[in-house]
This record gives sequence, C-alpha cells and structure tokens, in this order.
Amino acid sequence: MKRFTLVLAALAAMIGFANLAIAGDYHVGRTLVCSDCHIAHGSQSHEYTSDNPAAWLGPHTSDPPYPKLLRGETFSNACLNCHDGEAGTPDVLQAPTDVLTHGRSAGALNVPNGGDHGYAQVAPYSQGDGHTLWSTATPPGFTNPAGTGPPLISADGLQCTDCHRAHGAKYFRNMMGDVATSTATYINSTWRTKEVTYEIGAAPSTNPASVWVLEKTPHNYDNDNVQYTEVNQTDSEYGEWCSNCHGNFHGNTTSTNIEVAGEVVRHPTAGVDMVSGTTPFTSWANTDPTRRLKVMSASGAWATTAAAMPTDMTPSCFTCHKSHGNANKFGLIFVMPNASSSAPAGSDPSLIDPVATAMTEEGTGGQYRDMCRNCHGMGRWPTGNPTNILP
Repeated sequence: MKRFTLVLAALAAMIGFANLAIAGDYHVGRTLVCSDCHIAHGSQSHEYTSDNPAAWLGPHTSDPPYPKLLRGETFSNACLNCHDGEAGTPDVLQAPTDVLTHGRSAGALNVPNGGDHGYAQVAPYSQGDGHTLWSTATPPGFTNPAGTGPPLISADGLQCTDCHRAHGAKYFRNMMGDVATSTATYINSTWRTKEVTYEIGAAPSTNPASVWVLEKTPHNYDNDNVQYTEVNQTDSEYGEWCSNCHGNFHGNTTSTNIEVAGEVVRHPTAGVDMVSGTTPFTSWANTDPTRRLKVMSASGAWATTAAAMPTDMTPSCFTCHKSHGNANKFGLIFVMPNASSSAPAGSDPSLIDPVATAMTEEGTGGQYRDMCRNCHGMGRWPTGNPTNILP
C-alpha cells in the first residue's frame, strides 16, 4: 500500500510539473485542483472546508465509486460538474448560465434526445445541433482505411476528453494535440502534428509566424474575444485538427476529397481567399466586427470596412460552425450580412434583408442564406430595374 501511494504521488508530481511548463489558460498550476474531478475514497459526506453536508455535484445515475477516482461515472459527468450551470465557469452544455455578450465561442454541446447519464435534452437544443455527448455514432465524414472504427471515440460514446486534455495542454482551449516527434502513449497517436497553437494579446505578436489562434484577453469565452490567424495560406491547423474525425470534409482545392475531376465537390476549409481576382468579397465587410463570421487572416488583420479588407482572409471550419454546436442544425451560424440598402422603392419588404438583430450563438439571422451570403453575394438587388418588386 505504501509503495502504491508513493507511485501515485510521483505520478501526480510529474503531471503537475508538466502542466506548469505547457498548459494554457485553465487546468494548470493553482487552477488544476485535483479534488474538483477526483475523490480518493469514492464517497463524500461533507465539504472540504467545513463540516456541512454536501451532495454530489451534478446528476449521476449510479452510485460511486467511479473509475479513475472520478467524481462522475464518465469523464463527461466529471467535467459537467463544473462546466454546466455553475456561475463563473464556462458552461458548455445547452443553455448557458453566464450569457456572454456575443455568445460562447464554441457554442453548446447537447445530449442524446432521450437523455443519458443523468442529463436530459432541453429545447431548443437537440441531437444533430452539434456534438452530442455520449453518442456512439460514427462521426460525419469519418475516413478509416484500416477499418478499425473511429479511433478517438470512447467506449462510453463521445466524451469531453476525446477533444480536450483534462490536465491541461499548451494548445488553444486545452485541445488535444502533440508534436510529430512525440512518443507519448497516453495521447492517441493520430493527434501528432495537430497543434492548434495560440497566444494572448490584442494583435499577433509574430504577425503571425506560428500561432493559429489569438485571444484578445485571457479567461474570456466571448465569441468576439477570439480571432483566427493563418500560419500557412494553403492550410488550416484548425481544419487539420477537426479532420481527425471528419476527414472527408477538410482540405484545400488540391485535396482529392474536396476537388474531383476539376470540380469542387466539398467546401474547402483552407487555401481559398475571399477575393475575386484582386478584389475582396465585400459581402463580409462590416463596421461592427461582432456581426460577421470568423475567418483566418495571414496578416493578422481583420478589416472593419470593405476598403480596408486584405486579400488574405480565408474561411475554415469555425466560419460556418460552432465547434460544440448551438440551437441550429449542424451548429451552423446564421449571421445576417450587410442589409440590402439598394432595394428600389416599392420592393416587397419580405425580400429585403432587415437590419441585423443582436448577435447570439446562433447568429443574427435565421436562414442558411444568411450564413452563405457573408462570402457569396449572389441574390442581392441587381443594378438596373429588377423585376421581382411589387406593382
């Protein structure tokens, strides 16, 4: 028993030292609190700081003890003890407790429509609106030549720890990832070379040379606090990361799954700049940066006017989808582009884009076209005398 205790202590020290060296905003140093996620004896009768009775955090459908000394029957149960409905902690499941001004950057996870592991599906969220915890379904677009099944999905279905490292990582939002030369056995080898690097600051300090995500301020999950850079103008590290499960949906126009026989058959997630010839797509430009979709910028410049738009801005996965999901199908973001101010007098009001409403996780619009027209301007009022107006 003494030897076992010493081994556990040594492992804990090693994990702590590693995280002090590499981790991001949370789950590191003094914010990596063992007792938040683990309990040694599988029971708890009072608080850590008092003798007051304390119920187990969160819903659980079976009695402890739980595997790996967790405070929940699965990894996700343990995570949701803090990350669902707790004020001051990022709420990642369905409706948020702390409503951010411009919505959560990643949006909201959901659970199976029948509920699972003590959690129920709450409208307007439903399965199919993004990533579903505990789902055992094969990820859309999954490619697996070896025929061994999805390599990253846990036996209990999709878990928070399939995408995030609970003990911290040096990558954005503690996302999974590893260097190409790693020999670590505790991280699935498919994560090697998937490194979504980030830094904190008002602008990229490297302009950018090796950083794929920029947080303006730390510990802020508002959508407006995050910008995406473009280290390689023919690639997207975020897209490469998502491709671990959704491989068929990612790549540039040289990828065989994106372009077939000279025809683009799937939307590229890299290598396509928002320009026509040498002219930027002005549909995306908006003086209010919170009312438009996110794109990558190689120069680290995200324009607020059409005149200032650089020609190096590229859409990727996060442009159209919330990575956790939202209340729209597929986690899509319906952001209303600039209003159609050129509509002729007497036009049918139902055909004119209204002034954008407040930005939410679902966007400012309510249709697929609202998202697509951020980059693709077809369907705007034409020049000349349109025929589709009221008499």
